[in-house]
Amino acid sequence: MSEKLIQLRIDGELKDSADEIFKKQGLSTQTAIKIFLTQVANSGTSPFDNIFI
Repeated sequence: MSEKLIQLRIDGELKDSADEIFKKQGLSTQTAIKIFLTQVANSGTSPFDNIFI
C-alpha cells in the first residue's frame, strides 16, 4: 500500500476545537481523518450523499 500526503488549510479556531474533541476520545485529528476516509471507502457511501444532488 502506498501512502499519499493530504494537506489542507482550515481556520485555526476550527482545528483547535476539533483537536480538543478528538483528544477527549483518545484520537489525534490525523487519526480521526483516516478513520473518516476509511469508513467512506469501506461503506461506499459518504455523509454528504444527500446534500449534493
